[in-house]
Amino acid sequence: MKDKYVIFTVLSIFFSFIFGAIAYQQFYAEKMDEVYLNIAYCTLFLSIAIYLWHMKDEKRKDNS
Repeated sequence: MKDKYVIFTVLSIFFSFIFGAIAYQQFYAEKMDEVYLNIAYCTLFLSIAIYLWHMKDEKRKDNS
């Protein structure tokens, strides 16, 4: 489980794409409440991905 940060980062980006796609579909269905909710989830998962990427770099720096 050496690359657990990379795995979780990729999963987080994948989930953010899913929520972004759902938001895109809801936008054309004109359900704006659902659009905002899915954009919030998309942003949450992107933030998690960026934080995990940062943690991976910090872990690599500490091991060097």
